[in-house]
Amino acid sequence: MSFGKNAWFGRMAGGLAAAAFGLGLLTMTSPASAQSASTSLDLSIPGEDTDRVLIGGGLPFGLYFPLAGTLCRLMETESVPRSCAVASLSDSAAAIAALQEGRMPFAIVQSDWLYHAVQGSSRYRDVGPAEELRSVAAFYTEAFTVFVKATGPVSRLSDLDGKRASLGTPGSYRGILADAALDVAGLDRDDLSEVSGEPVVAAIDRLCDGQTDAVVVMAVHPADLLTAAGRRCGITPLSFSDDEVSDLLGVLQGYSEVTIPAKTYPGQSVSVRTVGLRPVLTTTVDADPALVADLTTALTRGLARLNASHPAFATIKVEDLASATLFAPLHPAAAQALGQ
Repeated sequence: MSFGKNAWFGRMAGGLAAAAFGLGLLTMTSPASAQSASTSLDLSIPGEDTDRVLIGGGLPFGLYFPLAGTLCRLMETESVPRSCAVASLSDSAAAIAALQEGRMPFAIVQSDWLYHAVQGSSRYRDVGPAEELRSVAAFYTEAFTVFVKATGPVSRLSDLDGKRASLGTPGSYRGILADAALDVAGLDRDDLSEVSGEPVVAAIDRLCDGQTDAVVVMAVHPADLLTAAGRRCGITPLSFSDDEVSDLLGVLQGYSEVTIPAKTYPGQSVSVRTVGLRPVLTTTVDADPALVADLTTALTRGLARLNASHPAFATIKVEDLASATLFAPLHPAAAQALGQ
């Protein structure tokens, strides 16, 4: 049976925020290759070098760190180069705090946490809106995706009724996202014949072997693991309807609509609609406009180089950059550089 939607959405927003805070998402990428994109790396926040641009990234084994490193490389190879370094930060909360405390001019922040900080919602309800935060550019999408067999019994969310699904453990990131998807379909976990919470790699193997009917995944697409499984056993991502996308965006604040193009995976003949998170290059209203403009211009000029620097960055488009305004107001200098 489904929960009352409006009441559940209210509980869901707080629960998701708590689960998301400080957690990495499944990106299906190699930590070794992720490190290779960076040139100027600094594992702690540098001191008083005011001539060096500082960009806060995530932990070195994730994607935010090499993304920040590639942005530094673009600045350092401009016709008028700027010295640039990357600071490793533990999570988006640390990135927001570093910006607010003036310890760095730029940091990469997960879109849902940026949205909540700007709105003064979820974990930031007690401190109120962070009116000083400004976005510069948004990048690739980590998409909430449900994978099924192309010839299996599930072709829409409502088909999960009475089926087996790997949803992640209750209260985990995957688990809360899975519960959101079930709710918009008018279902809950009790309506499924079997619910499991094993890691995604094991869950995809079970899907291929016919031991489950659906697997909830949060990933940057295309992902090597999923491509290999598509070739091996014909799995494909499930597309959400207009109403399902709208309902998911109503509860997953700080997410945006995502389209996974047709033929992203073997046998995927049509585009797939879902929702996802984006990393957002963030600054403050007091940032030097010339510095913001230089970084944004270096990014737009070097977008092809950014695309080539890591498989997860390959699909970033110019229009993705300006989507940062969905999560926080664009800094005026960034807006001008992006033609907004």
